[in-house]
Amino acid sequence: MRTALVPLLITTAAVPARAGDDDAPAASAAAPGAPAAAPEGDGDPAAAPGTPAAAPEGGGDPAATAVGAPLTVVVQGAPAPRSASETVRERAEVRAAPHRTASDVLQLVPGLFASQHSGEGKAHQIFFRGFDAVHGQDLELWVAGAPVNEVSNVHGQGYADLHFIMPEVIRELRAQPGSYDPRQGDFAVAGTVRFELGYDEPGITVAAGAGSDGARRLFLAYHPEQADEATFAAFEAYATDGFGPARAASRTSLVAQGVYPLAAGVSARVMASAFAARFASAGVLRLDDLEAGRVDRLASYDPDQGGDSSRAQLVVDLRAAGAAPGEGLSLAPFVVLRALRLRSNFTGYLEDPTSGDATQQLNEAVTVGATASYRLRFPLLSERDTFEAGVVARSDWIEQSQRRLAAVDDRPTATLVDGRVRATDIAGYLDASIRPARRIEVRGGLRADGLAYQVLDGAGADERAAARGAQGVHVGGKGTVDAALLPGLHALASVGQGFRSPQARSLGDGERAPFTRVLSAEAGLRYADERVRASAALFHTRLSDDLVFDEATGRNEPVPATARTGVALDAVAHPAPWLVSSVGLTYTRAAFTAAGGRYAAGDLLPFVPQVVARADLAVTPRLGALFGRRLEARAGAGVTLLHRRPLPYGEIGHDALLTDVTAHLRYHRVELGLDVYNLLDAAWFDGEFVYPSSFTRGAAPDLLPARHVTVGAPRSLFASLSLTIG
Repeated sequence: MRTALVPLLITTAAVPARAGDDDAPAASAAAPGAPAAAPEGDGDPAAAPGTPAAAPEGGGDPAATAVGAPLTVVVQGAPAPRSASETVRERAEVRAAPHRTASDVLQLVPGLFASQHSGEGKAHQIFFRGFDAVHGQDLELWVAGAPVNEVSNVHGQGYADLHFIMPEVIRELRAQPGSYDPRQGDFAVAGTVRFELGYDEPGITVAAGAGSDGARRLFLAYHPEQADEATFAAFEAYATDGFGPARAASRTSLVAQGVYPLAAGVSARVMASAFAARFASAGVLRLDDLEAGRVDRLASYDPDQGGDSSRAQLVVDLRAAGAAPGEGLSLAPFVVLRALRLRSNFTGYLEDPTSGDATQQLNEAVTVGATASYRLRFPLLSERDTFEAGVVARSDWIEQSQRRLAAVDDRPTATLVDGRVRATDIAGYLDASIRPARRIEVRGGLRADGLAYQVLDGAGADERAAARGAQGVHVGGKGTVDAALLPGLHALASVGQGFRSPQARSLGDGERAPFTRVLSAEAGLRYADERVRASAALFHTRLSDDLVFDEATGRNEPVPATARTGVALDAVAHPAPWLVSSVGLTYTRAAFTAAGGRYAAGDLLPFVPQVVARADLAVTPRLGALFGRRLEARAGAGVTLLHRRPLPYGEIGHDALLTDVTAHLRYHRVELGLDVYNLLDAAWFDGEFVYPSSFTRGAAPDLLPARHVTVGAPRSLFASLSLTIG
């Protein structure tokens, strides 16, 4: 799987390169899958502004190296964009505003909002360009070459927990809206986001902090001074008492990564991580109870909600440069171990007036797989035409259960799910980049996924339980036309077919696995120079069927076909070395195109905000020197707007405007920081739902739909002190 920025160590000869020469040695060192460099104005659209040129590892003067002597260089290549709205956020933009988690960083992607309505340790709920991706069902997520989405998770298809990544080690995230790249696979319905990791502070970093509601955090990191920033190790320990009852949480995480040259033109990147968390959840409140004063804003009907989560993974990414510029081979096996226990109660005593509706979900999974690709430069219509063939395979072993628990003693009163799942996805793709004319490039190809499932129901209670199997194949074409209009300005039109895999529990024996089929189209403009990147695009996506969260079952349930139409705007500016800003704005209309259940054709899709806007700004002035040591400052802010959130039964949710700010002062190796979240102390809801409920034990159930909310976090402060050694 080609990543956004892939460092590759190459041993070559120190030969001067001519500017704009496609056959220069620097181009030949590009990472597999990365286009060769080209002159400005007629170059490959993949050439990202600010991509560093090849340089000797650890710095130094290339001229000081004798001609013909072996030289180890680090080259970073950016893949060609597959749509006008493809987005990159680099470290400068990520650090502009404060972020508690990697899911918070996701909000830098235009049109994306992540909320955490069930506690600080549960995967965030993700909204993206008209999709309620819930916990990942519509957004494909990769971190350092390993998939994050979980197949057939009992809580929700595509469940993706990013808590194992600290914001400090995010070097870059690249968002690919739609499904226009053959490398995009399962869950790439709204799109794909890939995280690249790195840490650039040389030596040992020790940071400790404390803040509102008993929040405390310890962060440790190490980055060898002479190594590429992709080589590092980081540790985090975090805990909080929460901003109200039933909101305490704690987590620990370790991420380590190293890049190693193995031979001439061959390198290996190894990433290992481990993570564990425990969290409480306050759950929902009925809005009528809240407005009438029957419950406090921070109260909880069931303080026993919450759970725990863990993850461990290993990725080995092997890369070898080819004989010609732009060619290369990559192989990246991975293994992921996951566990989740979750207790929740959305309806109180609606289903069981005596014992209650609390459910406990357990999900344990082992994922083993690999990605591999070979890129070949083949002059078909131009000297820069390339072809790439790749394979992606993963196999998941899953054990899961869901049981209803008694409110008094947690005794299981009903078993709703109890089974084992074996899921296999084997995919192959072919991608091409062809230039039929000097300023026109056509990129695209074909991808085929074969999915197979074996399901054993009732496995926990009876080894004679019924077993069943299903299998299916999805084939999708994807393509982009990129026209260079002016230096730095490109017009792109894209179309692609994608899919979402089914929940294994929903399949019958011998059934041809039904896929949710996705058709996406987009057209727009992109501009980039040394200081500005900007894009504007119109998009449309249609789904053959969809999933919407059902509070009674505690998981997503099938609904009729849907469509999304909208516009996305994005701009990133670095007008000065000390100033960075980024702005994203998306409007989407998401509606049902067919009737079914409680929904009619034309009804707006529930829970999805129609307008999502995000703006970040940071200044990093150098204040001079004090006693011969450099004094620096950093101040930034991030503002998020959610507007018009449709709810079931024609209701509209509340808007939200959130502002986070940060201020840091650094003197030599010591840094003092203050982060403020929700600066204006907005009273907002991070989740809104409409459904019947009854939170009084033994009372006659009220079957009328009522609005339920989860309360968003109020203003909080966090102060930190860090020391760099080395």
